[in-house]
Amino acid sequence: MKIAVIGAGVVGICTAYELAQDGHRVSIFERNASASEEASFACAGNLSPSLSHPLSFPSQPATSRLRAMLAPTPITVTRGATLSELGWLKQWKTAGQNFPERFVAAQRLAAYSLERLHSLTTQAHLTHEQASGHMLLFQSERTFLAFQDQFNALKELGLVGRIFTPTEARVLEPGLSTDGPLHSAVCYAGDEVGNCRQFAQALKDKLLEGGVQLHLGTTVSAIAQGTGIQLHTDTQGSLDFDQVVICAGTGSAALLGPSLRHLPLNRLWSYSLSAQIKESFSAPRSAVHDCHRQVSLNRIGGRIRVSGGAELGGTADVHNEKIIKLLYQSLQSNFPGAAHHSRSMQTWKGCSIFSPDMLPLIGPTASPGIWLNLAHGHNGWSMACGSARILADQMRGQPTGLNATLVHPGRFKS
Repeated sequence: MKIAVIGAGVVGICTAYELAQDGHRVSIFERNASASEEASFACAGNLSPSLSHPLSFPSQPATSRLRAMLAPTPITVTRGATLSELGWLKQWKTAGQNFPERFVAAQRLAAYSLERLHSLTTQAHLTHEQASGHMLLFQSERTFLAFQDQFNALKELGLVGRIFTPTEARVLEPGLSTDGPLHSAVCYAGDEVGNCRQFAQALKDKLLEGGVQLHLGTTVSAIAQGTGIQLHTDTQGSLDFDQVVICAGTGSAALLGPSLRHLPLNRLWSYSLSAQIKESFSAPRSAVHDCHRQVSLNRIGGRIRVSGGAELGGTADVHNEKIIKLLYQSLQSNFPGAAHHSRSMQTWKGCSIFSPDMLPLIGPTASPGIWLNLAHGHNGWSMACGSARILADQMRGQPTGLNATLVHPGRFKS
């Protein structure tokens, strides 16, 4: 079939790869001048079946709807938040239905995706900066106890984390400060961290070698249905396809026709700092999560990337200085002296699409020929390869590697 993939972030690139591997003629459309320019650009890089990086999955909501609404949240609400965005936040905070099943679905998708990533990397002979292991730091007993439910749930799924004392944790991560409070740490050896943009760019090059068409700087303004599907673009006019997959992240809303505009999707902004490592011994060896501040401190090649924050109602050009300050505080308190603060320190603000139940939308819509692979939230890199394979299997009518019922777009009724 002739298939269009809209969006050249890591999810779109992986989707195009799996479809091309199945023998389809694939064209990718990207509104930016290069691939991986938005949410995939400077993300934390977590590849985490443990779902332990910031805002990867919410905690079990309170049984009382009122208590759930009043519970603290890692999401910062700005003055610019709209009523629609506040309505989404209410859904997110009270989405307790089927919580255990949704958590299991998210964990299994992330684990399946990591397996697919390893297979794809070998198959396509790709190299990218990566490291294994993920350490969670707990400053207090209270923070550690709050993690117990997730710890036990992961253990039941076969993902066993090792609990370390502060002394043991500093053996694994010698750069950890000895000055700040540290109650304990949990390490998930099966988690990884990697350079998302580097991987996506390398896979994009493989796609081009294999004949996939990539249209950069091309905005798809509308999708029309008739005997086939027609894309209206700003640079190439109207183009015909048999199937279309929307992986456009923040650009997806404009492409969702009347039958899909009921989908309760929302944007959240996050931040990252990227700096060259000053002293290798002082920097994290892999991925570290500051559970008190909800900040990731990850080693990606010769750089340290500090990521966190979740901002509702923000804009690309206005930075939240409190969140940026929090990132600096986490870096300085956990790994002092690790980074060159004055040499090419990069501050990045990116936007991801979330659903209120924290699961992506993968599969066919009610509109024939239109498919979705989006709304992975902060799990885009963790779930990209698995999501792509699931969608490709669905499109060819084959059994998927996982039960895709809970990620089907049809779960949100109009």
